[in-house]
Amino acid sequence: MLHQLRIRVNIPVEKFDCALQHNALNGVGEMREKADSDLVRRQNRRLVLDALRQHGSMARIELGRVTGLSPASITSISGQLIAEGLLREKAEGTVFGIRQRRGRPMVQLQINPAAALIVMVKLSIDGIELVLADFRGDIVARETLRIATYDAKAETFGPMVAAEIVAFLAQRKVRRQSVARVSVAVQGLADSQVGSIVWSPAFAARHIPLCEPITSALGVTCTIANDANLMAEALIGTDPRRFSGTSAIVFMGYGVGMGLIINGDVYHGATGAAAEFGHMNHLPDGPLCRCGRRGCVEAFAADYGILRLALGEIETQAPPRTRVPGETMMDLEDRARNGDKAAQDAFAKAGQALGYGLARLVAIISPEHILLAGPGTRAMPLIEPSLRMAFADGLVDELRRNVSIETIPLANDMIVRGGIEDALHHLDRDVFAAGLHDGRAPMVEIA
Repeated sequence: MLHQLRIRVNIPVEKFDCALQHNALNGVGEMREKADSDLVRRQNRRLVLDALRQHGSMARIELGRVTGLSPASITSISGQLIAEGLLREKAEGTVFGIRQRRGRPMVQLQINPAAALIVMVKLSIDGIELVLADFRGDIVARETLRIATYDAKAETFGPMVAAEIVAFLAQRKVRRQSVARVSVAVQGLADSQVGSIVWSPAFAARHIPLCEPITSALGVTCTIANDANLMAEALIGTDPRRFSGTSAIVFMGYGVGMGLIINGDVYHGATGAAAEFGHMNHLPDGPLCRCGRRGCVEAFAADYGILRLALGEIETQAPPRTRVPGETMMDLEDRARNGDKAAQDAFAKAGQALGYGLARLVAIISPEHILLAGPGTRAMPLIEPSLRMAFADGLVDELRRNVSIETIPLANDMIVRGGIEDALHHLDRDVFAAGLHDGRAPMVEIA
């Protein structure tokens, strides 16, 4: 027995180790192979959903061409997505713009709009806009509420918004179970990790919990983001190829904000408060900003800053709590165009603050595109000369040679559109990419 025991003990260590390593590697390899296969399947499902959301209805053969997936993969994935209620088939006589003359109509695949619903909440000074969108991204209903946001209490505002969402859905006979996600946009600093409003010019209160009350009321995930970041999401959703690199979009109007795109994705920073361009200092001890500090870019270039400069008010004059009426700014623009020196100087100083700020941005990240948007761009003929001059003065030629600065028209829906795009992107990635066939149910009740 001792001899036998000795034999067992004296098995060469290197062989024993190799046997353990072989078994371990086989187990790790199997787990890794399964994980890799699951990852590929999720990515392929997202490719199909993204393509149909971007391009609309497509035949399977065209979907394969757009996504690069094989016919077998398209058949398998589309079958799963149809069974799960995310896609539906539609017989279509026209394929690639050519009407078929004979044979069976080409079957088109399309997003099933009833698969899930999105609620988008846009918060602004003295206003809440509620938007209901379907799984295709189309807006189904919307409502605007006027409330005195500035005096709202931190502990009651979130439950109030949640109650308004519930009432909004009930009025339209929409089941809460059909809502898959809630997306919130707010001017100012939003903490995406905590789900709160850290600071916003729309509120006197700070650190306002918002997502937790909404999640409790509806039972779905709620996300919150800066409104300019959601404008950047809208850009990517509109033209992902053009904005696949590094770009910035600057909002000009009741405030000054920025959405930053890096390598095709919106950059939110560690907490969601990245790219606060408007509250970057332009002139120490300059005009008072809504944030409470002095000399911010926004204090020169937002509507209230331009108006204050034009009226000759002292720089420490507190900014108004409410939004400057659009008619007031249009009257000021007319005065500047008609030769009013004070109005002209105010718009020129706004352009200078923007130009130097953009020069710093380009020196740091070297974007390909800078887009200016918002109601403030209506005055670009008055702002642009000084903006271009400051931009050129703030950078060497080599740094500004490869960046384009352009103004784009901004409909009010751009922030809303970005919120919907962001919510659908997260749904595709976090919920529907997993599928039903692996034993896990989706987070929403499929209609």
